[in-house]
Amino acid sequence: MSLRARLALFLALSIGAALLFQGGLSYLTFRRLVEADLDRSLLFYVGTLSEGRRPPRGEFAFRLAQGEEVQQSPNFPPLPALPPGAYWREGWRILVLEVPGGTLTVARYDPGAVAALRNFRLALLGTGALLTLLFALLASRLAGAALRPLSRLTEVAQKVADSGDLSHRVEAGGSGELKALAESFNHMLERLQAFLDRERRFTRDAAHELRTPVAAALAQVEGAEAGYLDQEEALQAAKEELLRMKRLVEALLVLAREGRVERVGLDLAALARQEAEAFRVPYRGPEALPFFGDPLLLSQALRNLLQNARLHGEGQGVEVVLREEGQEAVLEVRDQGPGMPEGALEEAGRPFFRASRQPGEGLGLSVAKKVAEAHGGRLELLPNRPSGLVARLRLPL
Repeated sequence: MSLRARLALFLALSIGAALLFQGGLSYLTFRRLVEADLDRSLLFYVGTLSEGRRPPRGEFAFRLAQGEEVQQSPNFPPLPALPPGAYWREGWRILVLEVPGGTLTVARYDPGAVAALRNFRLALLGTGALLTLLFALLASRLAGAALRPLSRLTEVAQKVADSGDLSHRVEAGGSGELKALAESFNHMLERLQAFLDRERRFTRDAAHELRTPVAAALAQVEGAEAGYLDQEEALQAAKEELLRMKRLVEALLVLAREGRVERVGLDLAALARQEAEAFRVPYRGPEALPFFGDPLLLSQALRNLLQNARLHGEGQGVEVVLREEGQEAVLEVRDQGPGMPEGALEEAGRPFFRASRQPGEGLGLSVAKKVAEAHGGRLELLPNRPSGLVARLRLPL
């Protein structure tokens, strides 16, 4: 069953239930009015019997039962003995009253009242059914109009699924939840489109970067086989290209982890100090700083920043700085080299981006950025004063 049919059925049932409830109350009220009028006439008839006066107009009957003695009018209907109370029997309204030594049963035959109650009941049911049907048709039209934005969204989703084209968008008209849903759907498509664009560019760049060392190593080997190159020199050159390819593959593996980290308790200050000593640069910061993260990835990120400072910062004034700022650990690598142009600071975290002609794979900052994001943090690149670059990892504690 479609959502439109479900919604129309729900509205029709709700309205039908409301009409049934209202009709039931109306019928009970009308029936009580009729019964009260008949009961008053029966009590008046009892008074005329006790006083020997003329009975009121209409067909009345009585039966007095006191012990074994029973007196009744000739037209009294064939009824069994009933306990005190009020009853309806085949067009007769009956009252059974307690009297000394027995019961007095008075009855009034009024088929018009019975027919009126029956007709009123049928009119309520017929009117209720007709109104419910009309409301069902109206609800179906209203549901179709209300769900039209959802239908458009479904059509666009089907087009995207069939064609794989993420350029389709839903018109976010109207207001309320459906407009918010359309806007969220469009935002999701925009993010998917951006993600696919990044993936395609990354794959293209990765293929190009991996092909370069492979081609260089192959050229060295072929040159040695042909006798154009010294075998030992060719082997050394091929080894360097293979090592470069190894670094590329390792960096690509880190980028492909998509935020998967194996967090353990560690001392971030000890990790920073250890990497600073490995690169023979000073460390400034606390003696210890407990942190919960992946030590291998954090070491790789810091090592990349230090290699970047050594290569592009020309090794001038390189230092590692660690401190706490609020709920964050701030890990910086500073250098006093030529720095990076303002326009390159925003692009520097993109894979295979190179801000200078210095040798390198263009993945160091990308890996550091990915590691920071995997820990819920971010990488910031800022100009150092008076010259140089500050590569800052902000990691939430």
